[in-house]
Amino acid sequence: MEIRHLQMVREVAACGNLTRAADRLFLTQSALSHQLKEIEGYFNTQLFIRDKKQMLLTEAGAVVLEAAEKILEVVADTRAKVKALTDQDAGEVRLCTECYTSYHWLSGFLKSFRDVHPRVDVRIDIEATHFAGQHLLENKIDVAITEDNENPKFSYTPLFQDEFMAVVAPDHAWAGRPWVEYADFDGQNYIMYNIPDEESTIFSTIFKNRRPQKVYKMTLTEAILEMVKAGMGVAVLPNWVISPYLKSGELAAVPLTRNRWLRTWYAASLKNRQLPAYTSAFIDKLACYMRSLDGYAVAGLS
Repeated sequence: MEIRHLQMVREVAACGNLTRAADRLFLTQSALSHQLKEIEGYFNTQLFIRDKKQMLLTEAGAVVLEAAEKILEVVADTRAKVKALTDQDAGEVRLCTECYTSYHWLSGFLKSFRDVHPRVDVRIDIEATHFAGQHLLENKIDVAITEDNENPKFSYTPLFQDEFMAVVAPDHAWAGRPWVEYADFDGQNYIMYNIPDEESTIFSTIFKNRRPQKVYKMTLTEAILEMVKAGMGVAVLPNWVISPYLKSGELAAVPLTRNRWLRTWYAASLKNRQLPAYTSAFIDKLACYMRSLDGYAVAGLS
């Protein structure tokens, strides 16, 4: 039994007539009669009764029709979903980044991307922020924006390079210094995001062999910056986050160590997965977008 047999049962039941059903299926009446014999042979029972040129369902035929309706609906739904996945111009890009603050620069790009690809939805998975790689491996997302490029199962496209800076109030003793060492953080109040200490690469690096005088944990970047402006402590943030505050003179920034702390961001995708054209376009256009922004050095091109 094939899908065409189920389609035939549905059409004959709907039309009540072989001739009209044959016309709707673009078949000859002879071909349709042959299909009817095949499916009745498959079930070894009569599905329709011919009565004065009218086709009436038998009890068995009604059971087969009910199943046919469900199966054909599932087939149609499946075809639609597969078409959506393989459509070159429409679909969904599931995205996350390993850093909450990255969504700051991402929002500007999403608007420009939608202008060019209006039929592509971009869904940001906030919950995957600290598990981007794992979600990518489990095919829960399509693109992960990450600072790691070590997984052999991923393909990486360099996006940009940023720099972690110590952020202080303009009247802080560090303001104007060429750099600060990690040891200088001894005795300072430290302001950071509201995550466990061990999940913060910055905290684990700076305070590996020391402890801050006091730790304040904030949920929002704006709250961290306001506390620094008030002289409540120091923070460490990427240069692009604090750039507007430096230009206005509200804050001061100091490089971390003589060698500086640079970080490279990549767009990662599964290496063994064939990406839809719109997902590849998303990655390529994101790299170009980041290259065009002031204050962002593109990894490998700077």
